[in-house]
Amino acid sequence: MISIRFGSFETNSSSVHALVIPKEQTIRIPKSVNLYYGGEFGWDFEKRFDTLQYVFDACVDRGQEEVEKLREYLKRKGVEEINFNGNSDETYAWGIDHSSKVPLDELFHNEHLLDMFIFGDESYIQTGNDNSGDYPTKEDYDEDLYDVLIKSNY
Repeated sequence: MISIRFGSFETNSSSVHALVIPKEQTIRIPKSVNLYYGGEFGWDFEKRFDTLQYVFDACVDRGQEEVEKLREYLKRKGVEEINFNGNSDETYAWGIDHSSKVPLDELFHNEHLLDMFIFGDESYIQTGNDNSGDYPTKEDYDEDLYDVLIKSNY
């Protein structure tokens, strides 16, 4: 599929995820983090604040090289202890639907955006699906206040 819109990542799935990153927020870098294999970000219309887990799940789905990139980023930012819980060889229920479409390259190439998404105290993932009509769109967020990346079926 070819992406034709700036700031979006696209699939033919009906699940929709919006990565919502307030432009003005407090950044808090913890001394330790606990990440687990087997997170689930699905179709329900809900707001999720576990943004680091979301990025970790996308990295796990892409492979060890991406997980190592995240680990190096966290260490560089001052995280002293990183705990990976569970078995990376386990197959888990859902993870992130079409995780290959999560814009990891864009986030890793714009560390300010990644800092704000992972460590910002107000950043979140809004999940939903277009089957029920409950899904986030870029128009839901004031572009002067938020950076928003959408994973959708468009």
